[in-house]
Parts: sequence; C-alpha cells; structure tokens
Amino acid sequence: MSKASLSNQYYKSPIFMLLLIAIIIVISIVYPDSDSLEVKTDDIYKDSINIDREDKYIKFADTSTSRFSVEEISMFTGFKYFEPDINYRVNAKFTVDTTKPNFEMKTSTDRTPTYRTYGYLDFTLNDTAIRLYAYQNMAFIDHPEYGNYLFIPFKDRTNTITTYGSGRYIDIDIPEESIVIIDFNEAYNPYCAYYDRWSCPLVPFENHLDIHIYAGEKKYK
Repeated sequence: MSKASLSNQYYKSPIFMLLLIAIIIVISIVYPDSDSLEVKTDDIYKDSINIDREDKYIKFADTSTSRFSVEEISMFTGFKYFEPDINYRVNAKFTVDTTKPNFEMKTSTDRTPTYRTYGYLDFTLNDTAIRLYAYQNMAFIDHPEYGNYLFIPFKDRTNTITTYGSGRYIDIDIPEESIVIIDFNEAYNPYCAYYDRWSCPLVPFENHLDIHIYAGEKKYK
C-alpha cells in the first residue's frame, strides 16, 4: 500500500476525527469569538453597575444607614441614571502634584472647607483629551475611612439639561499606580440635588469640561 493511501486512511479514521474535534474545542475555548466575548463582558459590566445602583438605593431608603430624614426618604422618588456604558470607563494617567497651596472650596452655602489639589488625571474620552484635577479634603486627611479618598467634582455640557446643574462627583482611592480607572458611570449627584438644606462643594473652574458626559446619575428634578 502506498504512503498516500495510508495517509488518506489515517485522515478518515475515527481517531483522527476525534483529535480534530478536540482541537477545535480547545481553540474555541482559548480563542473565543471576539464579538461574543465583548458582548458577554459588556453585559457583566452593566450588571455590576446596576447592582451597585440598587445597593445605593437600599442604603438611602434605610433609616439606619441613610443621611436623610424619615420625611425626606418618604418623599424621595428614586435615583435616575443613564444606561451603563462601558465606553465611559477610561484609563487615566495619574500625576501627583501637591505643590499648589491649600484653598477654600466654595460651596452652595457660606461654608468653605479646606482642600488641597492632590494631582491630576489625563485621559481621552470621545476623541477629546481631558484633564481632571483630584482634591483631598484636609478635614478628613487622618480619617480612618475617608483619609484615602480623592474627590473629583466635574461639570460638563449635560448640566441643567439631563444632569444636575451644579455638576457631579466621582470619588477614587489615592492611586498606588500611575494608571487608574475613571468610571463616569459611577458619577453621582451632590445631596443638594435632592434637598436644599445641604451644603455641597461647587466644581472648580479647572474641572469644567467642554464635552457631554452621557453617563452616571441624571438630574433628580
């Protein structure tokens, strides 16, 4: 029998077919279809954001954990959000810069808490280069829970239209690496968006963005 005939018989044998099927299965696991993988990843991300939002509402509505009064909770009609969009979750380069002097941040009342500029974050969103400054509240610098927080208030072109007019906030932990994730789906309203009795920091001019951020919390009223 010729080598060609032996070769043809081998390729038609059950053993070869089983090996071929096994190889295809392994390849499909190691190198899955990129489109289906992206959809699955996107769905998992959206679910995680929605779970966080549900947890926030539960804590808000619970009188044992809420900072709002029983009357305020009873009148509350719920948080309003943009649909989670993974495109608003970006990698940013973080630069520490504490050379600026401490300053009194303006608020919606006559309260002027002392902050310092801790650094800034550079990133690209919707083909636009953006820089946002991160601040540290000096009153909480030694606080066991909040001492590691950085405060990132911002305004954008959705304000007064679909989002709260005075801007929104993002919090991050002080980064240990130079690249950090900024997720605008986690942007939230200050308490002043719900009830006037609160005193809320106003966004410094350097964090006014000339783009639309269609992510995070919408305006309440």
